[in-house]
Amino acid sequence: MVEFKYPLLAGIGIATAICVILCSIIFRKGRPVNFPHIELFGKPVRYIARYIPYLVLLLVILLTLISMYPFKTEKLFSQKKVYNIIVCLDVSNSMKEKQKLEVAKKVLRDFVLKRDNEDRIGIVVFDNIPFRLVPLTTDRGKILRLIPVIKPAMVDIGGTSMYDALMDALDMFNPALKNKIIILLSDGGDINSKHTIDDVILKNKSVRAKIYTIGISSGMYSFALERLAYSSGAKPFFITHSYKKELNQVFEEINRLEPSFIQEYSYDIEKPEDFYLKIGALSVAFIILLKILYRAKKEREKVAGEG
Repeated sequence: MVEFKYPLLAGIGIATAICVILCSIIFRKGRPVNFPHIELFGKPVRYIARYIPYLVLLLVILLTLISMYPFKTEKLFSQKKVYNIIVCLDVSNSMKEKQKLEVAKKVLRDFVLKRDNEDRIGIVVFDNIPFRLVPLTTDRGKILRLIPVIKPAMVDIGGTSMYDALMDALDMFNPALKNKIIILLSDGGDINSKHTIDDVILKNKSVRAKIYTIGISSGMYSFALERLAYSSGAKPFFITHSYKKELNQVFEEINRLEPSFIQEYSYDIEKPEDFYLKIGALSVAFIILLKILYRAKKEREKVAGEG
């Protein structure tokens, strides 16, 4: 496929060619004409001047070929999909039972290491009140240094303010961010929040974050976690027995659902292929120039011989 990338040059070249041809025909028919050097098409003129028309035609060829833009269509893949992930972690006193919090910290550490370095990750811990332990950041070292300091009832006196923690996490997202995810891990229902589950769902309609909920207790009240997850387009998970094994499986599934990789986008591009065409045009110009110089030399030798 060929198009004219520089239509003005193409127009000049074509117009010049048409003008030269028409003026040559008019000159040969004896009609009056006013065109620079057009008499050279019909009158013998010595030396280089007689080749001016050829130089004009050469200019036409070069202008036209330079303006042409052959291309082929290709597919490209680009744009890395970056995620913004906030982990809301329950640190109430009940998380001490069966080492649930310690297991969660180890699995969280592995999860952070598996994510792409450009993913932003933050951590909100909550018991009686929420606390922003780590803001959204790509600093893996900072996250990994702070995970070990997490302990039961580290914020206040215990309790569970799950909805307040979710509201706080939603506030951490910049409206311009894309691919927003909240991972909520708790072993009980909410008992201390000032906000309600409806407040969370309503606020998330504007934030548009996916809320993956993980209940880690055999006596977990599941309805609230299911509603939070499904209302956001995410999925709830429930762990009742082997905490470490099942929690690992949950985070692996979240990684599969929200893969940290280069997202492929295909689109057409126009790749120029006019290199050899331009080389051909320059070769033609070089040959014509050599021919002009050679004939000019012969003319000078002939005049010198006649003298």
